[in-house]
Amino acid sequence: MPNHSDLMRLVQENIDRNSQHVFAIFPSEESPAFAYTIGNANVGLPELLIIGNFAPHTTAAILNELGRKMRAAGFPLVGDVSLGGRFPVRVRQADPAAKGRYTIQAGQYLGHERYDVLQLLFCDPEGRYPGEPGCNSNYDVPLV
Repeated sequence: MPNHSDLMRLVQENIDRNSQHVFAIFPSEESPAFAYTIGNANVGLPELLIIGNFAPHTTAAILNELGRKMRAAGFPLVGDVSLGGRFPVRVRQADPAAKGRYTIQAGQYLGHERYDVLQLLFCDPEGRYPGEPGCNSNYDVPLV
């Protein structure tokens, strides 16, 4: 298993190559899976977070695509963002506590907690987003 400095070197290599790194965390008894970016804060933009037991390769692809869009635009994502599918990804400002619960490695990489986090939400097959009445429990993830 790599040590912390090996991990941070891998993060930096990915940021150098792709402008961001994606961390994917498997679910546990206490928490659903989640994935987040590291590197957007280097250019004054928020890190992106997805919570939920979704396919990791799909989650990573969405984080990479929306990270690219955000960096190209030069400003944070807002509202509903289309990826060409039937329903958009909904963007919301995460609470500062999300940094300690979900994006710990981003703070370790940066050496500080002065960065923002945007939570990305997927709707269920009926178009209901987390927190909305009737949202399918597989999509009704914690709003942080």
